[in-house]
Amino acid sequence: MKTYLAFAGKAFQKTLAYRFELWAELFINVMFMFIYVYLWKALYTGRASVEGYDLNDILTYIIVSQTLLTFNFTLRAARIIEDKVRTGEVVTDLMKPIDFQLMMLATSVGTSSHTVLFNMLPKFLLFFVILSISLPPSILTVCIFIISVILGYVILFSIEFLIGILAFWIVEIRGIYFVVVWGISWLFSGYFLPLEFYPNILAKIAAVLPFRAVIYFPTAIYVGRLTGQNIAVALLIQLIWVIVLMGFGRLGYRAAFRRLVIQGG
Repeated sequence: MKTYLAFAGKAFQKTLAYRFELWAELFINVMFMFIYVYLWKALYTGRASVEGYDLNDILTYIIVSQTLLTFNFTLRAARIIEDKVRTGEVVTDLMKPIDFQLMMLATSVGTSSHTVLFNMLPKFLLFFVILSISLPPSILTVCIFIISVILGYVILFSIEFLIGILAFWIVEIRGIYFVVVWGISWLFSGYFLPLEFYPNILAKIAAVLPFRAVIYFPTAIYVGRLTGQNIAVALLIQLIWVIVLMGFGRLGYRAAFRRLVIQGG
């Protein structure tokens, strides 16, 4: 455990060196959040509610979902693995007496911890004060929300890890990464708007993909759209996706390791 904590700490310290990137990302994130907020305010003109969301509900949903989406920009596990394969650094990593998948998870957590402290929390608090958005109804809901966010984060990492290890076979993975993480994921995660707003066919597709477990589930828990048994079902679905995707990641990593050994390093 100390070894993986060291990797997380090293990744956290590394991100501190890129202050311009930090401020640029924060500025862009805040700008887009303002755009979405005023877009939804305009769309709600003359409407009391849509699909059970009043204006405060939808603004709360947008701020929380936009905040969670920041992980998509800053996790970078797939690109880190691609760089390691491209430069040959991955050979050294695979020779270390540690688990490569857990090492990448620890590195991602270190990077994302910096994102949470210096990007996500500040901009969330900014919009919380400006818009007076709602808080979860109870401390228990806050705790469940945090658990859901963590599970969603591991799911996102697992997806990026699976994309990353494709670099052992095709080297260039940016096309696949953008299609999956910035295309399919954004469409079916509930980032653009709540899944209740989706046409029936798109909602059914979202229900069989893992992406709603990354953003929609924790956000819906925060705003109170999921309660009681529905929360338990959502958390169970998230846990199942964690097990399945981490499992596939481990199988993929082993196949990649065998390929590397067969080719003579």
